[in-house]
Order: sequence, then structure tokens, then C-alpha cells
Amino acid sequence: MNRVTRATVAIAAAVLLLAGCAPSPAPSPTASATADIDVGKSIPFATVDGEELALDACIPGDRSAGPFPSVVLIHGGAFQEGDRSNMLDLCERLAGQGFAAFPIDYRLLPATYPSQIDDTLSAVSWLRQPEQVDRFDIDPDQLSLLGSSAGGIIALSAADRLGLNGTPAASVVTLSAGGDLTADALQLGDPDPNLETVVLGYLGCTDITDCAVAAEASPVFNVSGLPPTLLVHGSEELIPVDQAELLESAIGAAGVPVELEIVDGDRHGLSLLDPATAADVLGFLSANASR
Repeated sequence: MNRVTRATVAIAAAVLLLAGCAPSPAPSPTASATADIDVGKSIPFATVDGEELALDACIPGDRSAGPFPSVVLIHGGAFQEGDRSNMLDLCERLAGQGFAAFPIDYRLLPATYPSQIDDTLSAVSWLRQPEQVDRFDIDPDQLSLLGSSAGGIIALSAADRLGLNGTPAASVVTLSAGGDLTADALQLGDPDPNLETVVLGYLGCTDITDCAVAAEASPVFNVSGLPPTLLVHGSEELIPVDQAELLESAIGAAGVPVELEIVDGDRHGLSLLDPATAADVLGFLSANASR
């Protein structure tokens, strides 16, 4: 059995623990979201190793108000499960507030790092093509990323690479993102042992103390290309809040505008989006779309 297969078998138990990373529907960003939106489903944006990757599109119905700022939505699921449908409610709510939103596919395990980041970058590149800009009436310079749980790690990594490549995102928002994927993370708070299994599956390693790509894949060590960043985290949730505080410190030290919003309790990922927090996320996206 090779190392990726061993990690994949081990992660199955962890996914049961992390079921909250993907399926929870997001509450409404605001109570005034309108139904006047256009929704497109299963739109292919890339084919990788014979696997078609697709996205959904939620566009404000009044095209005269465009071009619209856009948000790429990246689902959670411990890198093993979940799909773009987990983000559809949030997609529709964002469109109701004047954003074009795009929940995307990415390769799940056994595909390992950096496949998920590459797929996200492919989606961004596709959306920024002139024909897609016209098709969806979006502003290619006002594209943000929002990721939940595992999707938050992917969002941070993709946003950093976009910045370093000279094609920055407008902003990035994470819900319950881990920052440090190295062995040092074992000393941050009181992490559940299953989290190490999840990380090993993503990295394609069997030993966290001997994993060549761990630092390279850790958002906390790759922050210089980030746009303005909002980190949302539960105070007593699955991912120790120490991870969010470490991320905030590293991003701030790099001179990048960063906000950390800690939500009381053990809610994780999309379930953090109560009305107040969701309004803060919307305000952050709006503020950075108008810079």
C-alpha cells in the first residue's frame, strides 16, 4: 500500500468527525437578499487527468448594475468529501446582494497538494478570460475568494499565489481555516488527533515530522502575496483558535491588512455565519470590492 493510499484509508474516520466541514447550509448574509438572481449549474471550467471540473454561477438579475464584483466559493470537507453544492445557498445570497458568486469543484483525495490550489487557480483564470467576463458581467479585478474549513486553506494558498503572480485577488475570507500544517501545529491549542490524519491526507505524507511539503503548503508561511484578509473562527471549535491567531499575526507582520473575528462557541465552517457575522463578511467583501 503506498503512502497516499494509507493516508486515504486513515482519513475515513476523520471525515466522520469533520462532517461539519461541508454539509451545513450557510445562513443568509442579510434578511433582505432578493430572489432576483440568475443561477447557472454545472458549467465546466477545466478538465484535469480526465476529470471535468465545473462551477455554478449566481448572478444578480439586474445586469444594468454590472459589472459585478465576484466571489469564488471553495467548499470544505477535509479534502475528502463535499462539493460545490455545499456553497449554493451562500452563492444565491451573495448574488442577492450584488455579487456574482461561483462555487467551484476541485479534486478531492487521493489527489494531494497542490492539486486543490491548482484547480482553484484554474477557475480564477477561466473566470478572468474576456469571454467569461462578458458572459457573467463581472469585473476581473474585483474577484475575491471565500473558503470554508479545508476550503479556507485552499483559498489562502491560492490568493497568495495570485498576488505573487501579479494577478491579485481583491480580498480573501476564511471560515475556520488552519494556518500551520507542520508538526509545530500539534502544540497549538488542543487539536483533535484526527486533524493530523486530515492534514497528512492532504499533504500525501505518512509522518507529520517528516513531510517535505508541510511548510510549503502551510498558509502561515506564505502570506506576502495575500490581499486584505478576513479570518472568521470559533472560540471553542474543531480547529484550535490558536491557528487563527497565528495566521493573523503572520499576515499582519507581512504588512497585509487583516481582521480576525472570533465567534463564541464551537461552531465550525459555514455554521459560523450567523446573521451578524455574515453581515460582517458581506461588509468586508463590499469594502474591498470598492477600493
